[in-house]
Amino acid sequence: MNVEGAGSKVDDKEMQKKLLLLDKAYKLARIGTWEYDMINEKLHWSDMTKEIHGFGPDYQPDVESTVELFKEGYHRDTFAKAANDAIEKEIPFDVELKIISGRGDERWIRATGEPEYKNDVCIRFYGISQNVTSRRQAEEEIELNDRRFKAMMEHGMDMIAILDEEANYTFVSPTSVNVLNIPPEEFLGKNAFDFIHEDDKERLYKQFAELPEEQSIQLTPFRFLDADGKWRWLEGTITNLIDDPAVKGYVINSRDVTERQIRQEEIIDSLKEKETLLAEIHHRVKNNLSVLTGLLQLQAASENNEEVLDRLFDSVARIQTMASIHEQLYQNNNFASIELGERLRLLVLNIQKSFRTETEVELDFQCEAVEVSIGQALPCSLITNEVITNIFKHAFTGNKEGKVKIQLSETNTKDVVKLVISDNGKGLPKEFDPGKSDSLGLTLIDMLAKQLLAEYKFDSDEKGTVFNLTFKVDQRP
Repeated sequence: MNVEGAGSKVDDKEMQKKLLLLDKAYKLARIGTWEYDMINEKLHWSDMTKEIHGFGPDYQPDVESTVELFKEGYHRDTFAKAANDAIEKEIPFDVELKIISGRGDERWIRATGEPEYKNDVCIRFYGISQNVTSRRQAEEEIELNDRRFKAMMEHGMDMIAILDEEANYTFVSPTSVNVLNIPPEEFLGKNAFDFIHEDDKERLYKQFAELPEEQSIQLTPFRFLDADGKWRWLEGTITNLIDDPAVKGYVINSRDVTERQIRQEEIIDSLKEKETLLAEIHHRVKNNLSVLTGLLQLQAASENNEEVLDRLFDSVARIQTMASIHEQLYQNNNFASIELGERLRLLVLNIQKSFRTETEVELDFQCEAVEVSIGQALPCSLITNEVITNIFKHAFTGNKEGKVKIQLSETNTKDVVKLVISDNGKGLPKEFDPGKSDSLGLTLIDMLAKQLLAEYKFDSDEKGTVFNLTFKVDQRP
């Protein structure tokens, strides 16, 4: 019995078993193996190696094409030198280099190689191959992001800082020198609120304390002490990353807005001055118009002609209407627009008070809130004055009671407003024609409507009179 032969067969089986297990492990780890027989000049790749390099299982590799797979230049030269040193100097290699795969795409490959010598002659060269493209790309992205972050930290115009839960600085970017002329190390361990103006502390502390985790808020401008002891205006954002293990704090991104803030304050001061001046102008106009009405009333006191008196009092009413517009502007401190519905309501109530007749007139206001410029409010109010005055003078003669409805509303057409004034009086004369009338009131209505670029008309029958006026808001002549 050949015991030695039996033992050899057992060893071979064990070896084959171990090789199969090793090959399976390599496949699971997606690691390919390769071997070059230096004596017979034959190169063998495992199927995984072929897949890693972008080839199918039928691909037959050779040394020259293998070297040319590596990207020309640094990568190819590095691999060629590593292989040569391994063969000639018995130096194993482990490199990560780029190849152009059999599919034409660029990949990162980890290649290891180790020579086997016999009688000082390299008889075999073997190693492994592994696709490490995903890891290398991730590392490159991390490196790129690190470089970007470093550039932003060192050369940006914003100061980035991290505060702990007590608002103490734990990190400050080098850009603090650009923003405040303060080196970052001078902030560390100090409390941020020690640098903030007393008038801004309460507002900022409330924002800081109430900020939810992983949330950000915009910080409106606040004053911050710079290296020279001067107050600089800063603004920025704060993000609560207390629970982020990489940060463990509040991230604050701040930028200097001092020049902008100063300009804004100058503009606000200038606007306040102009508003004060404009208010004074409106006040003086109103006073001058009041003086004019006083003069007309004095003139009326010495006049006996009823027709002249009527005309004088009509003029007084028109001037008072204009004066009331300027009074409203002065009192409201709003010179851009007037709420027309309320303006017309007050105007009609004043006209009603000035007419003491035997007729009990009911007023029905259905006016929406419509904002118009003073350039439109004045002619529209004067038109209303003429129409309402005419109603009180003529519509209810001989009647014990009457009703006047004033409607102001927006139409279905964008920005177009409609004013409707109606009464249940005796109506207009049958021969009435506003285009041919020589009445001063109708002439004024026509002239003022043209200023508004408005359309108007009168409709009248035995049930009363309706006046319609439509115009576009903010359309100025």
